[in-house]
Amino acid sequence: MKKKLFLPVAAVAAAVTMLASCIKNDGPTCYPNTLEKDRAVIDSFIDKNPSLGYLSYNTTYSAYMGVADPGTGSQPKDDSLVTFKYTISLMNGTELASDEIKTIGNMGTPLRLKDLIDQNGQPTLHYAALSVLKKGGKFKVILPSSLYFSCAPQKPQGWKETAPGYSQLIYDYILTDVKAPN
Repeated sequence: MKKKLFLPVAAVAAAVTMLASCIKNDGPTCYPNTLEKDRAVIDSFIDKNPSLGYLSYNTTYSAYMGVADPGTGSQPKDDSLVTFKYTISLMNGTELASDEIKTIGNMGTPLRLKDLIDQNGQPTLHYAALSVLKKGGKFKVILPSSLYFSCAPQKPQGWKETAPGYSQLIYDYILTDVKAPN
């Protein structure tokens, strides 16, 4: 009786094992960095580039931020009309995107500094960068991959290049014009 039962049980066990090994694992294809790992990468980058010593970690935005050049012109007020340029690049210098912003979206309405405050009344990263500058000033931000772009390659609309997964992104802002409101 034991021999007759052993063969069918062994066959079922072998079949189950074979079928289980064929099941696909459609789990995540990448695992995002932790903020701690990203910060270690960015800290190392800053240490190797002493000219970036002005950058510090900002807990509000979970990003490294700092004034590269305060500028010499007028500083914008919330109702000032502003124009700015920005460039997004990788830490190896590869430029991913750049633009000059003069208006709100495609509406043609001149951009006021206060338009860079979100719907909840919170200053956006653009606002934080531009509000502390004077005309001609420059501001740099380094975003950790763990909080902003993750481990998957990204190429948002309008970008020249794809950001590889795990990329910490550098935003360089220049406040190109400040005008009193009309």
